Amino acid sequence: MRPSTRRQFLHSAAGTVAGATLLSTARPAGAVQPAAKSASRVLGANDRIRLGFIGCGMQFQDLLRRGFFPRRDRVGDIDFVEVCDVWQPRVDNAKARTGAERAGRDYRALLARPDIDGVVIVVPDHLHYPIARAALLAGKDVYLEKPMTYTIDEAAKLHDHVQQTGRMLQVGGSGLNSPLHQKLHAYVKAGKMGKVVWGFISYNRNTTEGMWDYPIPGIGSEPWPDAPVTAENLDWQAWLGGARKRPFSKERYFRWRKFWDYSGGNATDLLFHRLGALSAIVGFDFPTRVVGAGGIYVQKNRQVPDTYMTTVEYPGEYCFNMVSCMANESSAPITVYGNWGTLQVLPAVRPAAGQAPRGAIGGRAVIKAERTFEKQFKEANDGLTEVEITTEEPQQDLVDNWLESMRSRQAPIYDVRKGWQVTVAIQLGVQSYKEGRALGYDARARRILTELPPRREYEPQES
Repeated sequence: MRPSTRRQFLHSAAGTVAGATLLSTARPAGAVQPAAKSASRVLGANDRIRLGFIGCGMQFQDLLRRGFFPRRDRVGDIDFVEVCDVWQPRVDNAKARTGAERAGRDYRALLARPDIDGVVIVVPDHLHYPIARAALLAGKDVYLEKPMTYTIDEAAKLHDHVQQTGRMLQVGGSGLNSPLHQKLHAYVKAGKMGKVVWGFISYNRNTTEGMWDYPIPGIGSEPWPDAPVTAENLDWQAWLGGARKRPFSKERYFRWRKFWDYSGGNATDLLFHRLGALSAIVGFDFPTRVVGAGGIYVQKNRQVPDTYMTTVEYPGEYCFNMVSCMANESSAPITVYGNWGTLQVLPAVRPAAGQAPRGAIGGRAVIKAERTFEKQFKEANDGLTEVEITTEEPQQDLVDNWLESMRSRQAPIYDVRKGWQVTVAIQLGVQSYKEGRALGYDARARRILTELPPRREYEPQES
């Protein structure tokens, strides 16, 4: 997809990229007192699911359009109970658009309501954990936009909170709900392309104004809502939460992804999606060693890099390479390299209206044999040297999957453990970039390693 304008991009793909959401209603971390765990309502087959929304910026708008409004219109089993944001104009807009019963600027009042079953959290990265934690402890199921958390330690703790409370937490991120990726996972695990040795993903863009330099006020390229932004109608201290105290700043509020205090830049905004998709194909695991690199080469008005890359090593003796550039939009397809063959995921083919089931996205991947191991590849692939895997199966939206998990009490597809594993790789890369050194992770001890163990050595047989 090569959109001609930023506006077209936002309308066609905002669900895939989960852009800037610009909200939050959190108090400083030390001041947040989670609501007492409420008696969670057991949803019957005919009960309507009552929802609250925390954060009413760009991604909130897109989730409504692509997930929650279609669900309401198609199934009619959800109610929009309360919306919350720190900037009053967004509160007013969200209430008018959803018809919510109530609206406010303090998320704690929303979580205190016993009649809300689930909350959708669409806030800047640094506020994900404190709000999600409070929601879980209040007995709510949670839809949490990516990245799952701002730090690795928060991801581990959030995993524990989910286990302890028994709540359903879905991470918002693309790739895991793709029927094509599920087919590819089965193919790779069957060993038909030999041993997986590495994978490659990229997510690139190019803009004249600079990535995340949104209008003020605005979302994406849209100067919306056209309303004053003042210390009176925006709760700045709530938005800062536990981040470093700063003077009131429209630049930080609307363009927060450019600042380390609230974001991991390219890695947490874009590569989180691609790593989830690649992991869905190869398999999820905790990384053992990560190295981040790149720099601010073109867009000098930011703290996060405009060009960023990471190498992630895994205990299964393979690695992933990730690249995200904000100054050249040419991206490469998801690629998995095995010693017998190479797999590439090709661009999705979207069917014409009325010619495929709702949610269907025609996709295909091609696996080509390595010349040196053509014999082994053919033996594993019915005599073929090139295999094409396609699907036209409907792709269930993550919103639908989460809502159904709230009824079944079965874990959603992008559960908290997968979110934890992806978060470790993403956030280790960011930390490695900032510190200029390789870092590791001990999953059992839940500890970041600054001194890495030696690599395993294999001695050649002497003749």
